[in-house]
Amino acid sequence: MGNEQKKIRSAVRRHDAEDYLLIYLVAFGVTVILTRVYLHLTGFPQLGNSVLHIAHALWGGLLLFVAVLLPLAFANLWAVKASASLSGIGTGLFIDEVGKFITQTNDYFFPPALSLIYAFILLNVLVYLYFRRPHRKDPREAMYHAFEGLQDALDGDLDTEEAALIEAQLAIAKQSDRAEIVSLANAIGTYLAKEKRHLSAAEPGYWKRTAMRVEAFGLRLGRPRHRTIISVLLIVWLVFVSGYIAMLVLWGTDLNAVLVLWGANLDNQVVQWRAALTVIQFAIGALMLVAVAAWLTGKEERGLRFAVYGFLLSLVALQLLYFYLSQFAAITATLLQLAFLQILFAYRRWYLSDRSVDTLLDTLEQR
Repeated sequence: MGNEQKKIRSAVRRHDAEDYLLIYLVAFGVTVILTRVYLHLTGFPQLGNSVLHIAHALWGGLLLFVAVLLPLAFANLWAVKASASLSGIGTGLFIDEVGKFITQTNDYFFPPALSLIYAFILLNVLVYLYFRRPHRKDPREAMYHAFEGLQDALDGDLDTEEAALIEAQLAIAKQSDRAEIVSLANAIGTYLAKEKRHLSAAEPGYWKRTAMRVEAFGLRLGRPRHRTIISVLLIVWLVFVSGYIAMLVLWGTDLNAVLVLWGANLDNQVVQWRAALTVIQFAIGALMLVAVAAWLTGKEERGLRFAVYGFLLSLVALQLLYFYLSQFAAITATLLQLAFLQILFAYRRWYLSDRSVDTLLDTLEQR
């Protein structure tokens, strides 16, 4: 009894957990958008009769049930991917009707509902970003990931790239102070050494090939054109924010002039939130002003950093408020800002990192 092995119950992060979370997150967001667009275009139809109403939240619950059942019943990796997709769709269908759940009148169009949905999406983004961060693996976790990778060998789908990833996990596992982990790692390593000569070369899937094409197109666009695009975007965004700040300031002195200038339809809800809008827009305007000044004077790293801060503040604080005020119309500005962020991140990754553009292009062409 004295030599009995101590049981370990600590959680182990699943291999490629961030990829599964991204699948869930994209399915979630796209489902909410498509559901709202479909309902708006079709006049908000109802499935049922004079007594029954089959709300789409029920379909969401059904998909969530299937999503939970799949990884419980099947050990295949495709079950986890299917669960990620179905759980995202199910969550989107369910939470889209949150207005009905928080109001006594079952009001689907309750103004704060979309803000709550958007806030929940932001919470999911934070979870995704947490798991996306690089972390140091311990030998036990590496062994878990090696076993997970070996499922492809059982399915006859193991290629050279996946074998190399497993070998990297085994190298970490062999550093363990537990003899059983080292023994397992050595055994699997011996198996891979024999089988590697028979493995096929890695073939990227559809989504990876698409991402590689987009990456190659962006790189061939060239740094001068990419820089011009960013310059135009930052200046236009600064002008827009400045104009909106001017509208909010003038609002308190000459409302009629603002209405004529902007053609605005300012209701009581907007009036109540004018102070918060002004403060947030001033903060975003200040960040964008610093970003434009730094960018145009050649301080690209600083310019990108402040631009990212400005867009993140807008996405987290301003858009949360606009989903309450403007309802679904705020989705356009949100998607545009996400696209702008990707353009900024791409420039920093391609031209301000240690890897040269030529190296990145060569890597993409080899794949």
